[in-house]
This record gives sequence, C-alpha cells and structure tokens, in this order.
Amino acid sequence: MSPLQASLIAVVLSFIGMTALAMAMDRHLVQLTPKREITDAARHGLRGLGTLCLLGTLFVCVQAWSATVGVVAGLGFVSLGALLISVSMAVLPRALIWVAIAASAVLGAAVLISAVW
Repeated sequence: MSPLQASLIAVVLSFIGMTALAMAMDRHLVQLTPKREITDAARHGLRGLGTLCLLGTLFVCVQAWSATVGVVAGLGFVSLGALLISVSMAVLPRALIWVAIAASAVLGAAVLISAVW
C-alpha cells in the first residue's frame, strides 16, 4: 500500500470514527438528527464502531510507515478527523450523516483500489 492510499484510507476512517462517536453523544445526536434519544444498544454500537475506525486508522498508518512514524501519523489523522467533524457540525450539521455515508463509499473504493493495484 502506498503512503498516498494509506493517507486517504486513514482520513476517511478517522472521519467515520469521529462521526460515530459524535452520534453516540446525546448533545450531538440532537444536532445531527431529529431524534432526541438513542437506545443504549445503538449508543454502544456507535461507540464500538468509532473505536474500531480510530484503531483502524492507527493500524493503516503503522502498516504504511514504520511503527514510530505510523503512530505519529495516525494520531495526526485522528486529529484531522476531529477537526473535520467539528467544522462540519458547525457549518452543516444535518448533512454530516450523508457526508459520512459518502466517505464510507470512498473508503470502500480506496480499499478496492489498493487491493487491486
């Protein structure tokens, strides 16, 4: 996997992970959807998904670069994901879910391209 592909996958994974973690919080759920409450099972599922995506970001970075550079790059991509989410929630909070779905499609295409290439 090239560093460019790893960077794209890491950014999308961190964005999806931070979106899932934001949706697991009551305060941000009200901003993102018209729902006022979320079930405990859905909350735990979103937290698990967010955690797995953020760990996947670190894993992809460590695979693309060495362990020392990969961890630093992974933490940078997680910070970038948090910045993207905070700006997206301030500008267009209702569109954030659709952007996350589109990011999932980009992630699938990037993984497919990296597997074929």
